[in-house]
Amino acid sequence: MMLSTLPYLEYAASFYATIFIGFGIMWFVNPPMALSFFELPYPQASSKGSAKNASTDAKKTMDAISVVYGVRDAFMGAAIYAAAFCGTREALGWIVIAAACVAATDGAVCKFMVGKGEMNHWSYAPVMLALGGVMLGAFDWIPLDRVFSALS
Repeated sequence: MMLSTLPYLEYAASFYATIFIGFGIMWFVNPPMALSFFELPYPQASSKGSAKNASTDAKKTMDAISVVYGVRDAFMGAAIYAAAFCGTREALGWIVIAAACVAATDGAVCKFMVGKGEMNHWSYAPVMLALGGVMLGAFDWIPLDRVFSALS
């Protein structure tokens, strides 16, 4: 038996799809909470003249970006679901790897532009990268029959 033929890989990918859709919903419902995953403050309203206009503009900008990020995350989840249950395992593997690259990029932005918060993203990106690699057959050289027989 090869690792890429294990029957539960689609369900493991669906776990991440659910998380992405949940993050997408969070961007729509609670942008300040979603923004906290990037360790960034949500713009607060100010009551003083030009500061009020600046904070209002910053809030409008952040609300617009929240919609973009919400759609992005929901799309990644939907793409993983579609490939898991309607596509090929290879397509699913590449989509999961692409989603891992998005998470790695989010973490890099946190580390190099914000200065913290990278592990909010880097903690799951390697697992997704490995899962995608398994689905693409990168680990099929591992003799699972001997591993399973040794464990029993």
